[in-house]
Amino acid sequence: MFSTLRFFLFYPKIAPDMYLTHWLLYFKTSRVWFQKKKLYSIGNNSEIRPFVSLNGTNSISIGDNVIVPPGTILSAMPNDIKNGIFIENDVLLGPNVSIYSATHKYKDITIPIKKQGYTAKKVLIKEGSWLGVNSVIMPGVTIGKNAVVAAGSIVTKDVPDNCIVAGVPAKIIKKLGENDDKEK
Repeated sequence: MFSTLRFFLFYPKIAPDMYLTHWLLYFKTSRVWFQKKKLYSIGNNSEIRPFVSLNGTNSISIGDNVIVPPGTILSAMPNDIKNGIFIENDVLLGPNVSIYSATHKYKDITIPIKKQGYTAKKVLIKEGSWLGVNSVIMPGVTIGKNAVVAAGSIVTKDVPDNCIVAGVPAKIIKKLGENDDKEK
């Protein structure tokens, strides 16, 4: 029993299937303690809500004033902060956003994909950006400062500062600050 409890408390994962610990997210005092214990770093006024899945928690860094809403998936390789997920201050995450900093290798057709290992690349979500509901951010992507990722988009390439991207794969549809006079 103690080995199971130790596993749930120290394994670098937060998810509903981590039965004995997921309930800690429901109460503010235990949530603050638990997320500071599990994540590489988490800023002031930031919180992880119940029903999120975070894999490789010790490779995830979250800035100030960030809420990780239900349904969100943040997946990084454990113990690899260099290639982890970095979310800066004041980032908005819609429900069911998925951010991945690692993916399966698949080049060798003689070996099953699940046995080929992983590649990992740093993901950076810069300050003030907004990731819409059901958006997906792939390994190696940087989302620029104050950028907007439209709902349902899959981002495979870097997004510049102050841009709106949408689609599969996501493409720039507008640069913020341009033609704003026409909207008034």
